Amino acid sequence: MIGLLRKAWAFVVRDFRIESGYKTSFFMRLVESMMLLTLFYFLGELIAPHGNSTLGRYGNHYLPFAIIGVAFARYFDLTLRMFSESIRQAQVTGCLEAMLSSQIGCVPIVLMSSLYSLISGGVQLVLIMLAGGLFFHIDFSRINVPATILVFLFSIAIFVSFGVLSAALVVWLKKGDPVIWILGGFGSIMGGAYFPIEVMPPSLQKVSSLIPITYSLEALRMTMLKGYSVMMVAKPAGILVATSAVLLPSSIALFAAAVRKGRKEGTLMEY
Repeated sequence: MIGLLRKAWAFVVRDFRIESGYKTSFFMRLVESMMLLTLFYFLGELIAPHGNSTLGRYGNHYLPFAIIGVAFARYFDLTLRMFSESIRQAQVTGCLEAMLSSQIGCVPIVLMSSLYSLISGGVQLVLIMLAGGLFFHIDFSRINVPATILVFLFSIAIFVSFGVLSAALVVWLKKGDPVIWILGGFGSIMGGAYFPIEVMPPSLQKVSSLIPITYSLEALRMTMLKGYSVMMVAKPAGILVATSAVLLPSSIALFAAAVRKGRKEGTLMEY
């Protein structure tokens, strides 16, 4: 375990050194996040005077609803994409076969190579929440921290699972990833990142119920804005736990199978 942690830390240090050479990129992402806050602030001002019954359960304010939805949806999207992007980059640079043939194992290699993105994205997520509270007066005083952390971890487990599945498809298909296409931007819209799913037609609400991010955002908004405990969000949290318990081992097994197939056929270096 100690050896595994050292290797994971080495990956984080490596990626930090690479990223630190591109400070402008990190700064531009922060500026983009602040612009997003400003955009939803003025949208909230536009919506608030007319009132909206669908926002009642979230505190009747659009800005907190939207910022939690968009910020976490962006982070989940990052989690979804980072594994396949790591594989794709290794394919293009010609080091995928060497990377996946390491003594560490193909699955730990892929997970470790994405650790820094997970951490840096988490830092930006926290900064967005802090900026929302400090500059736009979003009230997070009722947040249930333990419940929020648990829901967040369950959600991350699901999106890591889909991310590993996406990486498996990149190894197998080389180009074209239906997982990201379905769960990326489409998932954020249908999962209620920008507006309550109750405003959609019943047929689309049924589609929304099939997307994991719907339950993640529902539970996160309740624990952060209303102070709900884990028991009070038992239904969405239970769905997240059950989904991650099935998806995580399945996606890892599929990725390992895709790598074995690529080694056998000699196609790991193709892209």
